[in-house]
Amino acid sequence: MRTFAGMRRGRGLSPVIADETSARRVVDHLITVLELEPADAVLPQSAPPPIPKRILEALRADPLLGLADVRLIQHVQRTGAGLPERSQAGSSYQALNSEVARHAAVAPIPAARLTWLTMRLELPGSRRHQWAARAAGPILARGGGLEGARRTLDKAARTASARLAVVGYRTIILADTAYEPGLASGLAETQDVTDITGLATTTGGVLVGVDPAHRAVTLGLFRRKGLSAAVIGGLHLAQILALRCAAVGARVIVETARQDEWDPMLLHSGLDPARLAVQPAGRPAGNAGWPKPSAATPLLVLRDCGARPPYAAVPRGPWTAVVTVLPFLDPRSAGYLKDADLIGLQRMPREEAAMARRILALPDRDTAALPDLPDQMALWRSKNGITRYSEVAATKWEQAFLGKPVR
Repeated sequence: MRTFAGMRRGRGLSPVIADETSARRVVDHLITVLELEPADAVLPQSAPPPIPKRILEALRADPLLGLADVRLIQHVQRTGAGLPERSQAGSSYQALNSEVARHAAVAPIPAARLTWLTMRLELPGSRRHQWAARAAGPILARGGGLEGARRTLDKAARTASARLAVVGYRTIILADTAYEPGLASGLAETQDVTDITGLATTTGGVLVGVDPAHRAVTLGLFRRKGLSAAVIGGLHLAQILALRCAAVGARVIVETARQDEWDPMLLHSGLDPARLAVQPAGRPAGNAGWPKPSAATPLLVLRDCGARPPYAAVPRGPWTAVVTVLPFLDPRSAGYLKDADLIGLQRMPREEAAMARRILALPDRDTAALPDLPDQMALWRSKNGITRYSEVAATKWEQAFLGKPVR
C-alpha cells in the first residue's frame, strides 16, 4: 500500500490516502505532529529535562484515544548548511564549538535540532484492522467519521502537550505544510528514536561565548515562532553575532547607519551575496533570490541603526531573528527591551544600569555588575528571567579580522 499526504492542509492533522487502485482512493489514517522544545530554549542554562517514557507509554495505552502509533523523530543539522566549502567563518566557529565541548565533556552544539512527537490514528477501512477496531470507539464517541477522528487526534495532541508542559517542554502542533513527505524537515539527519534514554533535546543554536565556568552559552535565536532580541552593546559584539549566525547556516541582513564599519565584512569575511547583505538604515531586505527562511537556512536581521532606529518594514516570521543593536540605552528606546524575547547587555553607566533594572526587573547583583563588565563580557537575559554571563571567546580568525573586543 502506497501512502502520501493529501486532502487537507493547515490544521496539523494530516489525512493520508491509501492508493488501493487507480479508481478508488480512501482515507487510510490521520497523523498529527508536535514539535517539542525545552522551556528555556532561547537561553538554555543547563541540559533540558529528559522526556519520561511514561508519557509516550500512556499515550499508546490510552483506550480513550485508540492511537496506532506514538513515536519521536529527531532531525539534526550539525554544522551550517550551504556554507562555502572553505568558509573561514564556518571553520573558525566549528573549531571554537569543538573546543568548548571538549572542555565540558559534552557534544558540540548543533546548528539546529528538531524533536517531533508523531501520533497516528487508523480510520475505518484501514488494512491495519486491529488498530482500526481499537480507534473505532474513541472516534464514534466524538461524533464519528472523519470529523470524529480529527477530534480524537486533537484530544491526543492536547493531552500530550499538557503532560509535556509539566516536565518542562513547550509544544507546537505543526501544519501539514511544515514538514515534507515522509515526515522530513530539510535538515541533514533524520532518525526514528527507539530509545529515549539520554536523548538530547536541546534545539541547537548559536554559541555566543562561554560563562565563568567555561560552559557554552548558546542563543536559541532561530525558532519556528520567530524571535526578537535587543542588544545594548558595541560593534564588536554585533559583528561576532553576524559571523556566528552565518556559521550555523543563517543568511544575514545587516541594516546599518555606519556602512563603512560593515563593508570590510562584506568584502573580506568570505560570505558571498548568497549569505550576507549590508544595506542602509530603513531598507532591511535580503538579496535577490534568497529562499524563504527554514530550519536549515534561517534568517538574521541585524539592525545597527543607532540608539533610536528608524521605522522599517523588517522581515519577520518563522526561522527569522530580528536583533536590534543599541549603542546605549535611551529612555525612548525602552520598548525594544520590553518587547524582546532575548536581551544582551554590555558594560553601561550606572544611570543606564538603573534604567535597565526598572525595565527588566534585574536583580540588584546584576544591576551592580553592569558598570564593571569587561569589554569581552555580556549579560544575556531571556523573557522568562533566565540570566547568563558570557565572554565572547573570540577565535584567532575573529581576532585577526575584527580586532580586540571594544565596548
